[in-house]
Amino acid sequence: MKKFLLPVLLLFCHGNLFAIDNKSQLIKELIGQEEANGYSGTVLVAEKGLVLYSGGAGYADREAKRKQSAETVFSIGSITKQFTAAAIMKLEASGKLNTIDRLSKYFPDCPSDKNDITIHQLLTHTSGFEEVLGDDYDTVNAKQFADLAMKSKLIHNPGETYLYSNVGYSLLGIIVEKVSGKGYEQFLHDELFLPSGMKHTGYLLPGFSKDQLAVGYRDGSRWGTSLDHPWAIDGPGWHLRANGGILSTVGDMYNWYLSLRNNTVLPKLQTEKMFAPQVAEGPRQISFYGYGWVIQNFGDGKMIWHNGGNGVYNAYLGFDLDQDICIVVSSNANNTVSDRIAASLYNIVTDKTKVKIQEQEPDYRNNPVTKNIYEAITKNGAKYFSEHSDEILKRSGFEFDNDMQLLGVGEQLEENKKWDEGIALYHAYTIQFPRIVVAWNRLGICYREKGEIQKAKECWEKSVSIRPENNRAVELLKEIK
Repeated sequence: MKKFLLPVLLLFCHGNLFAIDNKSQLIKELIGQEEANGYSGTVLVAEKGLVLYSGGAGYADREAKRKQSAETVFSIGSITKQFTAAAIMKLEASGKLNTIDRLSKYFPDCPSDKNDITIHQLLTHTSGFEEVLGDDYDTVNAKQFADLAMKSKLIHNPGETYLYSNVGYSLLGIIVEKVSGKGYEQFLHDELFLPSGMKHTGYLLPGFSKDQLAVGYRDGSRWGTSLDHPWAIDGPGWHLRANGGILSTVGDMYNWYLSLRNNTVLPKLQTEKMFAPQVAEGPRQISFYGYGWVIQNFGDGKMIWHNGGNGVYNAYLGFDLDQDICIVVSSNANNTVSDRIAASLYNIVTDKTKVKIQEQEPDYRNNPVTKNIYEAITKNGAKYFSEHSDEILKRSGFEFDNDMQLLGVGEQLEENKKWDEGIALYHAYTIQFPRIVVAWNRLGICYREKGEIQKAKECWEKSVSIRPENNRAVELLKEIK
């Protein structure tokens, strides 16, 4: 038997190497095709401990002709949430908190309607908090944000249903600071990033220079980098901090996957809690939310993943633990969605080129309701929509307690510079939800883009009258003076 061992091993190794080389080549070809179609971003694909591909496509900075590379730093958007969840799990593992703890334990002035909200409910988006309470680039501090959140009206009773909430994750970040005695980024840096070998991940602590970062582009226009927009001296304001905006590289994100897989930074119990399908994201139960992660069947496998973006850049991190597959994709322009590329990469790695990836549970911008409303307003025009908005909303399946569906339509109208349609949409939005300042702010922006400055001013003044503090409208009013 021994005399056959070496040839068999060589044949086995040769076969494996051929399969690896073939997958790497197919991945390279796919990225090349995407680049030819306008994609710019970074990609890493690994299987069973081997990196099959790591590199960039297109330009990180079009004007400077600076190309994307595996070292390019990009914003991971809402993938930040799983870092916040990991920080909570780290504190739980050390006995400093528990996911059944109530909000009132950490916020003594918590009002009665929010007293019984638990850390578990914040982690699983079942707390009832709104998705957003202000602009990402309002430099509101932790106390101001917490006060705003406590005064806000809950969309539903705590624990009643799933409703994605950036607000809940920012509150978790504040809890991390209260319990640890460290700043949010400092805690992540010390307890998660450094032990994982992640030297290029964070807000400000890595000391990024702008020429390391991917410049964002919206509809072909330069948006800039995160560092070109207002942040406080220690990082983003709390409308963004702990729920989004962390900067990283594909290599660092892969190191993070390895840390989670190998329980380097978290005990197995806490890691399993993060990856457990805690709550269905929708009635069809296509996908489930854990603690900072989405759990979803992809073909024959199960992916644990999250994406993120702000309408300019977007990113995706996902992995199949059973098959030891990790995929990281970033894009610095809104013409390409990283999730779509990631699905194609998964098919290549698993040799399932004909498998159709199951769709994700619809989000607030991409679901049948928003598609119906968008189609109705763009097909029939702004005037028709204004005259028949109630009828169109009902026919589209609009849930009259879910304002995010209207925001999803409005954002797409703005991105396509359909200002008349945007005005009609946001006007209906303010009628349905007269106390939501985002609707008034966006209505004003549409008027401004049409050159109707007085009407824009009236919208922003109305917004400020509803919420005088921590309101983007204050800055918008200053800009027109």
